Order: sequence, then structure tokens, then C-alpha cells
Amino acid sequence: MAILGFSLSTGVCQLAWHHDGELKEQVTSLEPGQTHAGILTRLIKEFLPMPPKVVTTTTGPGSFTSIRIQLATAIGLKIGYGAQLFCPNVLDLLQWAHEGAIPAIDSFRGDYFTKINDTVTCVTAQELDTFKSQGKIICGDVGQAPKNIATNLIQYYLAYPTPETLSSPEPYYVRTPEYKTRANYQG
Repeated sequence: MAILGFSLSTGVCQLAWHHDGELKEQVTSLEPGQTHAGILTRLIKEFLPMPPKVVTTTTGPGSFTSIRIQLATAIGLKIGYGAQLFCPNVLDLLQWAHEGAIPAIDSFRGDYFTKINDTVTCVTAQELDTFKSQGKIICGDVGQAPKNIATNLIQYYLAYPTPETLSSPEPYYVRTPEYKTRANYQG
């Protein structure tokens, strides 16, 4: 089965392709003046050896703009190719890829989105340092970085017992895009 995975993060487009046990990866750094929206579909078109049967990307949390670009592209590929979608949130994906670690995604607002003991919350860099001093492993934007989120997406899809349950391309927000400071967060 042909599976396309893709993920966007600050300044980077990550792609992965799986078909008949073969895996292909590509990580592209944005050049000055380039945007994710401006290059993602071109990169996918150049990267695809054949139409995918499954398209997988994350629903967030993360950059509001990147999440919208990822999900709009995934929906377009679903419509265009008649593909199935697999859209887990990035915190669950990171926890799966780094078993036992605490996933931490930079909110770009002075704290990090995390999932600790099945609870999604926001913590400061100092709080992450406290977890590290307690011997906890941190993964994501700090600590152990995933090699290629797109590859992890494909592997997660292949290992997930009921992938059809993660077919909704709805953004996963820890807080709304208009959020300004941690003091506003009611977790």
C-alpha cells in the first residue's frame, strides 16, 4: 500500500513515502523568502512515485499556520487521489516514537505543549528542566528530536491497530490561536 507522510515545522518540510516495504525520506529546509504553503505541494508532487492510498500528517499542536497548511494539503490529496487520511496529534505520535518520554512542542509563546500522564498541558522551560533533573526523558522540540516526523507518521500508521479512527483532519489546539500569554491559559 502506498503511504505518504508529511510534516511541517519551523523552516522545514519533512516527507516520507512507504510502498511494499520500501521507505523513502526527504527533509527540505526553506530558503529565505520561501513559505511552507509556497513549496509543500511542489515538493510532494516531485516526491511521489505514484498516487498514495493513505495520506498522513499531524493535527497539532504546533504553529497555527503550519497546522492549517498540513491539513488543507491532506484534504486536497484525499480528494484528488481518493486516499484515506491518518491524522494523529503530534503529542501522541512523539510519545509513541519515544516510549516513556514526555513530548514537548514549542508554543512560541514562552512555554511548551506537553502530554504528561495522559494530560495535555503547557509548561515552561524551567519546568522541563525540572523533569530532566528528575531523570525524565523529553522529546520533540527540546531533548530527543525525532529524526523525521513524516517517517514516524508512516510507522505509527502501520503499527496503529485501528488507523481509521484517526481519519479526522480537525486541528488539535491546546489553546486558541489568539492566545497571548501563559496567564490566560486555563488548562
